[in-house]
Amino acid sequence: MSGGKKISEADIEWGAPDSDGAPSSFAPRSTQFDDVYFSGEGLAETQHIFLAGNNLPARFNAPRFHIGELGFGTGLNFIAAWDAWNRAEKPTGARLNFLSFEAYPLSTTQLAHAHQAWPALESLSTRLRAALPPPQPGFHFLRFDDVSLTLFYGDAREGLAHAEGHVDAWFLDGFSPAKNPGLWSEEIFSELARLSRPDASFATFTVAGGVRRALEAAGFQWEKCEGFGRKKEMLAGNIDAPPQKTSRAPWLPPGSPLRAGARIAIIGAGIAGASLAHELRAAGFHPSVYEASAPASGASGNPAGLIMPRLDVGDTPAGLFHANAYLHTVQLLSALGGDIFTSCGVLHHGASDRDRERQAKLLAQGALADGFMEDRKDGLFFPQAGVVDPAMFVKALLVDTPLIAERVTRMRQTAKGWRIITDKSDDEFDAAVIANGLDAIRFAEARTLPLTGSAGQVDWFSDADAPDHAHAFGPYAAPCPKGGAIIGATYAPVAIGAEARFTPEATQSNIAAVARTLPDFAATLDAGKSRPRASIRCTTPDRLPVCGPLPDWGFYSGAYDGLRTGKKVDYPRGEMRPGLYILTGLGSRGLVTAPYAAALLAAELSGAPTDATILQALHPARFFIRDLKRGGAR
Repeated sequence: MSGGKKISEADIEWGAPDSDGAPSSFAPRSTQFDDVYFSGEGLAETQHIFLAGNNLPARFNAPRFHIGELGFGTGLNFIAAWDAWNRAEKPTGARLNFLSFEAYPLSTTQLAHAHQAWPALESLSTRLRAALPPPQPGFHFLRFDDVSLTLFYGDAREGLAHAEGHVDAWFLDGFSPAKNPGLWSEEIFSELARLSRPDASFATFTVAGGVRRALEAAGFQWEKCEGFGRKKEMLAGNIDAPPQKTSRAPWLPPGSPLRAGARIAIIGAGIAGASLAHELRAAGFHPSVYEASAPASGASGNPAGLIMPRLDVGDTPAGLFHANAYLHTVQLLSALGGDIFTSCGVLHHGASDRDRERQAKLLAQGALADGFMEDRKDGLFFPQAGVVDPAMFVKALLVDTPLIAERVTRMRQTAKGWRIITDKSDDEFDAAVIANGLDAIRFAEARTLPLTGSAGQVDWFSDADAPDHAHAFGPYAAPCPKGGAIIGATYAPVAIGAEARFTPEATQSNIAAVARTLPDFAATLDAGKSRPRASIRCTTPDRLPVCGPLPDWGFYSGAYDGLRTGKKVDYPRGEMRPGLYILTGLGSRGLVTAPYAAALLAAELSGAPTDATILQALHPARFFIRDLKRGGAR
């Protein structure tokens, strides 16, 4: 993984020569690789080499099309493909997915300067710059109407190794093989082959012999074609039969991609269900949400919630997931706009020497990109963090999604998908996602999961003078979007089926916890004026969400029993319940983690390349397999 590796921005100079050899004020040159990003006729070159070289936009006449690119650079190839997609004839509801890798991203200021070279694409380039994430390692998901961009920051070899999905056309546009040979190796092309659909195409500007041999070794066929400008030749080709390989453990497989436009039932309208509705709708599916109570009526319905990162020391899938989930949600809230989110900043106090030592390690490893984490006397300050109105957040994510105000009592698998049965109706869907928190274990398909409940109470003081920014110290104190201040939250294990109840004792406990860090503020709080709310969180043993396809537990019990004794054999691929998925176990971090987890799952269901390493870390079968390896599963 690359969660512990800081990403450096591109070091560039301006004035690279155009195709006639004259300097262009908009053309950047990389000083790291001593090569240009594009010439003065960069757009025309992209259209000739990468679009026409892959027979685009003619091939856009499909429900889904997936492009993969090596070398995001200035984003020119993506913007040109986006523009061509917008102009192309294609089926109603079609989606374009674009995957790109970049080790040294340009800053938005550098991009704005470079984008001046293509004034005809200004509206698209402006939207791209506004949506780009900071230089944070890992996979980032961006949505633009019917176009999505999955952008990996870091070494392409690492990103490709962690990716799963299928690509229809490749744009091979790294710096020249002589300047950056690592991006043109047989190792790289073998990963491209693994991620390719049958008959996937590629195009590139170079005809270097080493590139041709590496392509052949990976299974690609190539031919020389007419080049662009001073480059007389280029390469284009395809791969007929890509290898059927995967980097996943056999017991943590992906779910099968769903057809474009599939109808998907989502059970639950909290932050998990709402995030899924938002992402699945954007991916071209037709979700419907079942919720017997009002949306955000459970753990997602507090008066306020903190949006801040949970950061891990070291290079782990969990650490990368939490860091990128935070950045993803901050960007999503910015795009939604309105009064949903107050970016007041959050100070995470270092209450002990051990806490401060850990925070120093996070700073040293660059756990977040520059400008997203500051070292202060009392702890780490996150300037983009803040406080969200959960109900407004959920409502915004559910816009345009049918909401069925009924309680799902049963699910039944059919030949076509899943029949969802309530006390008032039943309907058939292509797929279903269980996203109703701890209530998921009402369904037999989820009952094997080790989900537990934790009751928590927050206290809202509507007339209190709130602090200028939020404070986190285990519990938290923050300004409330509805006015006043909010503090919390308690943690208490509860039995399955228990109801959350607020108590005066919990209010006093919350005030006492705040007083240990913010005594002056706590002294202004009158317990008698609190407006408490209690809810039950759904938690997992490893504090990570459960996200992905639900296994056929009977198959798992027999197929992997050898893991109990450490038997080393070629185990079969795990069998899933076709069309059945889950997103739950979000704990106290659901407002931050649910949107990113939903984006990962939506990409998987679309067949688009996504981060298989993180999806394995979130896979519903992980606990069953761990217990088997420890000899504990029965």
